[in-house]
Amino acid sequence: MHVYAHRGASIELPENTLAAFAKALEYGAEGIELDCYKAKDGRIVVIHDDTLDRTTNATGPVKDRTSGELHQVDAGQGEYVPTLDEVLALVTGKMRVNIEIKDPEAVDGVLEAVQAFPDLDWFASSGHWDALTQIHERTGAQVYPLTIGTKENAEAMLERYRDQVTPEQAAALERIARDWTDAVEFGRSVNAPGISIYEQNLTPEIIEGIHAAGMEAWVWTVNDPRRAMEVAAMGADAICTDAPREILAARDAAPATA
Repeated sequence: MHVYAHRGASIELPENTLAAFAKALEYGAEGIELDCYKAKDGRIVVIHDDTLDRTTNATGPVKDRTSGELHQVDAGQGEYVPTLDEVLALVTGKMRVNIEIKDPEAVDGVLEAVQAFPDLDWFASSGHWDALTQIHERTGAQVYPLTIGTKENAEAMLERYRDQVTPEQAAALERIARDWTDAVEFGRSVNAPGISIYEQNLTPEIIEGIHAAGMEAWVWTVNDPRRAMEVAAMGADAICTDAPREILAARDAAPATA
């Protein structure tokens, strides 16, 4: 089972920052997951939300700031909002990169950025399945569609969080509120090697179904080592976690299976 650091080692350090990604590299994670938006000057920056409010000392839409201005905000512990180029320079040749497309307008900039790093091992994931189609058709790069798992899970999640999130975040939930079988069907159309699936209410039967379709099950976001081992026992091929040190330790301490 592969272990990916979700927004870096984000349980310890500010998410989606160079420090968090460097720490994930230090711990030996096989890869990182990061999130992308297009800044005002067209450069691609690494941040999860479409606004600065939650993760920095600034406010307002990411798209209203240049990448240079985003270097001046405090993303926690003296870190700033990095560009995708900066992150790729840090990790290329050292680990795999899952680039989650949060902003469909970022596709051109993402493709331009990755072309500057010919040794980069990367793939794209997104709830914007049309963006994944674009990437696949233009480059042949690997793409992984995101899904909550089942329609029932998605509806429950939407009901739980609808009043607690921004309109953009609510729209993001709506996009991934599709059954895993829909993700598999879409995945076939873009030759996806796997499905990126939410861990809550995940069952062995779902993972078996994904495997039966010839795809891998990449599970997010698992921070408890015991739960990680449960998911691994179900047959998950990869886990994305905020706590790579703990999950790596649990994985490496687990008895080998035949």
